Amino acid sequence: MMSAAMMALTAMAANAQNPFVQTWFTSDPAPMVCGDRMYVYTGHDEDNADFFWMQEWRVYSTEDMVNWTDHGSPLALESFSWADDRAWASQTIERDGKYYWYICAHSKLSGGMAIGVAVSDSPTGPFKDAIGKPLFENGSWDHIDPTVMIDDDGQAWLMWGNPQCYYLKLNRDMISYSGELGRLDMTEEAFGGPIMSKREKGKQYKDSYVEGPWLTKRNGVYQLLYAAGGVPEHIAYSTASSPTGPWKYAGEIMPLSNTGSFTNHCGVADFKGHSYFFYHTGKLPKGGGFGRSVAVEEFKYNADGSFPKILPTDEGVKPIATFNPYQKVQAETMAFSRGVKTEQNDEIGVYVTDIHNGDYIKLQNVKFDGNVAKQFFARVASGLRGGKIEVRIDSLRGKRLATLEVPATGGWEKWQTLSVDFAEKAEGTHDLYFVFTGRKGPKLFNFDWWEIKGLQSLVVEEGGLGKYKAIMKEEATLEAHTIFVPQDLSAFNKKNPLPVLVWGNGACTNSPWEHYKFLNEIASHGYIVLATGYIPMEEKPYNGPMSTTQQQIESIDWIIAQNADKNSPYYNKIDVKNICVAGMSCGGLQTLYNCADPRIKTLMICNSGLFKNSNRNQAVGGMPMPDKSKLKDIHSSIIYILGGKEDIAYENGMDDFQQITHVPCCATNFPVGHGGTYRQPHGGEFSVVALNWLNWQLKGDKQSAKMFKGKDCGLSKRQGWTIEKNAKFDKLK
Repeated sequence: MMSAAMMALTAMAANAQNPFVQTWFTSDPAPMVCGDRMYVYTGHDEDNADFFWMQEWRVYSTEDMVNWTDHGSPLALESFSWADDRAWASQTIERDGKYYWYICAHSKLSGGMAIGVAVSDSPTGPFKDAIGKPLFENGSWDHIDPTVMIDDDGQAWLMWGNPQCYYLKLNRDMISYSGELGRLDMTEEAFGGPIMSKREKGKQYKDSYVEGPWLTKRNGVYQLLYAAGGVPEHIAYSTASSPTGPWKYAGEIMPLSNTGSFTNHCGVADFKGHSYFFYHTGKLPKGGGFGRSVAVEEFKYNADGSFPKILPTDEGVKPIATFNPYQKVQAETMAFSRGVKTEQNDEIGVYVTDIHNGDYIKLQNVKFDGNVAKQFFARVASGLRGGKIEVRIDSLRGKRLATLEVPATGGWEKWQTLSVDFAEKAEGTHDLYFVFTGRKGPKLFNFDWWEIKGLQSLVVEEGGLGKYKAIMKEEATLEAHTIFVPQDLSAFNKKNPLPVLVWGNGACTNSPWEHYKFLNEIASHGYIVLATGYIPMEEKPYNGPMSTTQQQIESIDWIIAQNADKNSPYYNKIDVKNICVAGMSCGGLQTLYNCADPRIKTLMICNSGLFKNSNRNQAVGGMPMPDKSKLKDIHSSIIYILGGKEDIAYENGMDDFQQITHVPCCATNFPVGHGGTYRQPHGGEFSVVALNWLNWQLKGDKQSAKMFKGKDCGLSKRQGWTIEKNAKFDKLK
């Protein structure tokens, strides 16, 4: 049966965002914005503690305020040779590209609490002790909870203390200070009451400063937030025109509430147009005063810049952005979790561990739009029998997209990357759940990262030189094909439809990796190109199985169906009566194999031709090998675009041309050999000729016709090119 604690956590997860870290007890949140991420630096309460026995500090970050990445513990007591206990509240700030983490810890040098500083080139570390000794100590126990701020004039201020609030003026290097230690006047006017030891017996006070200062500035007014009132604590603040005072009590911000913790500690930050208030509670299962958890609320300042009353909630904050699943995501990124913990090592950093049957991780506001999930990848390790990861959306029992089987890998740090195809389609924005299942009782596996791979879409050469910037993409319903098409389809309709080019690749490779610049350029001039094979992610040979002649027919069938489908983005935008089938080398042989299809308006054979009986031994295994009689099946106009006499297909292509007398045919040559110009920028010269042919044959463009028709046609005058035409060619309209 599920324990009461687990039942409480499951109920909490249904609509809760607070506490926003569930894998560890975390306290004393200190937010810092860096670029497009919010970082929060926390303390770490040990499990089952009976005091603030704290050994390390931790870091978490987010881009959307709901999905938080655990960066582990880049700083611990061991980082400071002088510290031996009580890794209490801290704060980090950036200056001149470096990150300074101000901490407090018990000093074995003085026997009291001390202020230290660590430094790093990254907000997530590694951090090291900046000076090898405390920044400030004098043997007192007052020196806890540092806060730091850089003023508008560049002066950095450091404050801390319980029950007295102290301050120092930091030097530009952020690791030394000038002047003497300052003390704020802890008066009734300043903080609603004097410190507890100086209160008059029987007198009622508005409030009193206790600990946990947070120094900030808004609209030219300094604001000092702090834990107030004694035990239990609430959050109040005071204002001043100078960090040194005089300060004036401004009231409560977070009144006493049922947080489950007798302490509180806050920090505030503005992020992407929103204002956030961080604090801690004791609301995790088995939590409490010594097992605290960081939480956050969004708020709006009053018109005069003062704070409103802020109440703690379980719901927390709303996402301010969607989450992209089509990237490698650390498994320790989560909006909510049950049961799991995180660990870290030097080899892979932070990972999720302590996974048992029924545990889960939730991510919020995950956007599947614009792509279709195809595969789920995960890096995992198991020293026992493994288990399963169920990928679900919307709830723990929501639609199951995939189930990944995790086997025994031979050890808890023997990592394997596994994958599984998606069984169901996900569209729109959803909460994403990883539900872990397996044998009840034992730990199942460790989990390092995951990635969803979807249909790819890439911009090639800035979309091409044509009027319509093109994109290279995959389509979920057309497996093993690559589409080149204008990105914006709004210009196309029944009156201005997209003609179609169906393409087969050289060597019958199942990817247009050699031709993508050429094909993308054609698409940018107002065509949809359906190329045989998988989308090329980089310009290198595809080593999978060869393509087939049937894939060209699949392209034609698919685009005609898409044009008729009211739910398709191509609905009524395709000119299905103007289809060119084309191919290079082996792809040209595939084209000639399919030449009898009545839906074809014209053919384009590039660096190819049917083998003559005398040279059929030159063919590569797997090529379609119709004999020359196949040419009689051609029923449309046809152009050969060859690479001159150095082209290994020159003899075959020119022989085809000599034999084709029943339909208009021309043979063009440009002396570049068999490779053509496909890989040159925007497809080079071959794309110029191909576009003019397509514009003439599929769009009826008379200017493009002049490139081919007549004794003094444009191609005959274009440097390097030659053209030969049969008797029917110049009669072609």
